[in-house]
This record gives sequence, structure tokens and C-alpha cells, in this order.
Amino acid sequence: MLKNQNVFVFGVLAAAFIFLIPINDASTMLDNPKYGQKTSVGPDAETGGWFIHLGLTGLRVKLPQERPTEFEVAHVLKGSPATGLVKVGDRILGVGKQKFKTPHVFGYGVGKFGYDGPMKDFAAGLDAAMGGKGVLPVLIKRDGKTRIVKIEVGKKYGKYSKTWPKKCDRSALILEEAISDILKKQKRSGLWSDRPHLNAFALLALLGHDLEAHKDLILKSARSMARSTEDVIRYDGLDCWKYTLYGIALAEVYLATGEKWILPELEEIERWLVKAQISDGGFGHRPANQPGGNGYGSICILTGQAKMAWALMLQCGLDINEEAFSKAHEFLKKGTGKNGYVWYEDGVGGAGYADMGRTGAAVLAHALAPGRPGYQEYALRSAKCIGKHPDTFSDTHGSPILGMVWTALGAALDPSSMRDLFDENKWWFTLSQCAEGNFYYQPNRDNNPQDYTAAPRLSATVAAALILTLPSKSLALTRISELKKK
Repeated sequence: MLKNQNVFVFGVLAAAFIFLIPINDASTMLDNPKYGQKTSVGPDAETGGWFIHLGLTGLRVKLPQERPTEFEVAHVLKGSPATGLVKVGDRILGVGKQKFKTPHVFGYGVGKFGYDGPMKDFAAGLDAAMGGKGVLPVLIKRDGKTRIVKIEVGKKYGKYSKTWPKKCDRSALILEEAISDILKKQKRSGLWSDRPHLNAFALLALLGHDLEAHKDLILKSARSMARSTEDVIRYDGLDCWKYTLYGIALAEVYLATGEKWILPELEEIERWLVKAQISDGGFGHRPANQPGGNGYGSICILTGQAKMAWALMLQCGLDINEEAFSKAHEFLKKGTGKNGYVWYEDGVGGAGYADMGRTGAAVLAHALAPGRPGYQEYALRSAKCIGKHPDTFSDTHGSPILGMVWTALGAALDPSSMRDLFDENKWWFTLSQCAEGNFYYQPNRDNNPQDYTAAPRLSATVAAALILTLPSKSLALTRISELKKK
């Protein structure tokens, strides 16, 4: 096995997707202490902190607690459209002559998910400029004087269609650029990172985009993943993340290519999953019975990913351990509320909700295994739960990268839920988009900084690209709505 992947820093997920007690004071999310986090990777190393990115303008900003309807400019990316027009320390008051009126919502909890306020208002203005004359008028205050600066953002991308990412030229263009960026960053090994979720999502994005164009690089990545897995339990890392994600990725590659060498690799992973399963049917950060403990014990997100891998193996024509699969199902079932929301662990229940990454993973796990009593009803109920609460999409405890992908792909089971999710979160794609053709990993109140410090562009780019491949339905994961019809 690859040692660096066994001991990869997955603290970003060490407490991922825990439901926290809602925070009642939105102001506590401003002047976020994560602003002090730094990265040494790419152009973001020059910014001096983990700041909020304002799309193609190239501006990085803070949310000042004492002025909750403004931005404070923390950095201007070199060569960006805002260079020479906006300076560090400038206060952004609004778009055009219209000042922002609604205070920032930058929280985590019921009624506080998402980024309502100036972030959405700025995104709406930027979208209008990109789809109009290509000029964004920004109202700033500097040295006590208010002025409007006009930032040239261009008309290259145009508007999002009403059906985006389906039948949308802008979505197609930013996907092409994101794929190009992913291809440039693939390493000689075939992987991209020491983080399995980034590797799996990068491979799946390439596969979902164009198998024939990227086949050699997809297979190179798949072989590297296969070399890093075996059917022996080793106690030196948080391997349940790697094995579930690589099982999903390798199964998708087999379904797309029919490469026979993948089948014994999947059988190997299947044997490992059976050994790694905890007696209650769930999966934890580490395999069962690991010396020194198993992290937080059994949790729903990993159990959902294991079920996803097993369901895809079934589609590959492989036999799986039905007893283990059923036990995993019972664990997830006990962790699911009547509203379809999937909690951190089993037995929580209740009618509340938080971020939807676990819920999306459970949708996929059940939708990918049709023909089993109750599975499709379970999947649809959970998909509809995502549609009812689309504001949780990017506001995730732990790793928003993981959560956003499973949330979006899970919502796709139900067309109306998918529509609600994309309509609510267009602002995220607008503000996270970078002029270099990639995306930026935005901070929220409760996410872990490790995906930022290690890969601030790669992490967000692989997630955005994979989500934007939904219209192609080139993956089993993105064809779940077709399974529903059958």
C-alpha cells in the first residue's frame, strides 16, 4: 500500500458532518478566525490568509463584524480585473449605486445555513455583468470617500440558463476549463493528491466528462488507486475513506470501460470492506477493531460510501457479502429521520436537519441498488429532503468538498430537488470561479482548513467539475434518475 495515502491528513473529515447545535448569533461567524489560515500552494499563497473570493474580480475579502453589510478588501490577486482599481483596506459597500442592505449570514445551523446577504447580492451583480456589458460597477469607500469603480469582468461566460447546468453554454464552458485544469494537475503517479476524496472526484470528473478523450489518464489513475488497496487490514491510517471512495471510482471505471483487470481489484476491496465493518453494521474512520480506537466509531457518511461501493459492485456483476450490505443498510436506516435527513450516526432520529452530505450519500447508496424493497422510497425521500433545504449545500462541517458532491449528485434523483439546489446555490459557482479557469475553496464558519491549505484550487475544482458533469449522465452516479424511472 502507499504509505502516504494511509497516513494522509484527513483531519478535514475527522469530525465531518457532525450535526452541531445551531448558533443563534450570526455575528459570531464574522471576523472568522480562519482568515489567519495560510497555504503555500499556487497563487493563493500570496494572499496571506483564507479569505472569501469574489469571483472573476480577483478580490479577496473579509466580513467585518462591526460592519455587517460590507466587505473589507484583504487582497487583490495580481493581474486580476480589480488590480489598480481596488486596494487592500477598501470597504465594498454595494454594487452600482445600491448599497448592501441585508447583513451577512455566515453561520451553521437551522435558519443560518448558506451565505445570505452581501455575498449573494454581489454574486447577483457579477452574474448580471458577465451576462450583460461585462462591466461590474462596485461601490467602495476609501479614505472616508465613496466612489464607484468599474471592474471589467468580460462577457466570455455569458448567463446561466434557467435549466443550468443542463442546456447551458456557461456551464459547459466552465466545465471545459475546470477539466483542463484537472488534467494539468494530474501527477506522474496518475493521482492528484494524498487525499482520496480529491483523487476519486478528479477521476470521476474526467470519466463523466469524456471517456474517450481522457481514457489513458483515467486508467492510469485507476491503476494507481488499485495499487494502493489490498484485502489486508492495516492499522496506520483512516483507510475507510480511501477504500470506500476508491471502490466507488474503480467500479465506475469498470462500468464505463469493461477493463477486466478491475474486477479482482474490486473483489479485493469488497473483502476489505467486510473485514473493516464494525459490529453495529456501520463504518468509522478506521477499520473495525483497530488498536487505539476507531475514531468516532460508526458514522453514516462512511457507511453510505461503503454501501455506494457495494451497490456499484453489484452493477459490475460481482457478488458481495449480502449480510454485511444489509447490516450497513440497517445502520443507515436507524440514522435517518422521518423527513429523510441522515444524521451523523445511527439512532439520532428527530425531524431536524443540518448539512446534507450524508443524506446525498445515502440517496446514491440506495438508488444505485434497485430492486430491493424500500430502497427507492428511501432514496427519494432523502433526495426531497435536500430539495427542501438547499441552503446547506456549501455550509458544511468538516469537508464541504465531499458534502457538496454527494449533496448535488443525490439531489439529482428528484428533478425538482435538483432544480431547487442549483437555483439556490448559483452564487457559490459565481463567487468561487477564478479567472484561471478553476475554482476556489471558500471558507465557511465550520469547515476544516486542510483542503484549503493543501489544495485551495484543486479541491474546489474537482468538486465543481464532477457536479457539472451531471447533464452527461455518463456515470452510474449521475444516472440515478434513470434508475428511478425503471
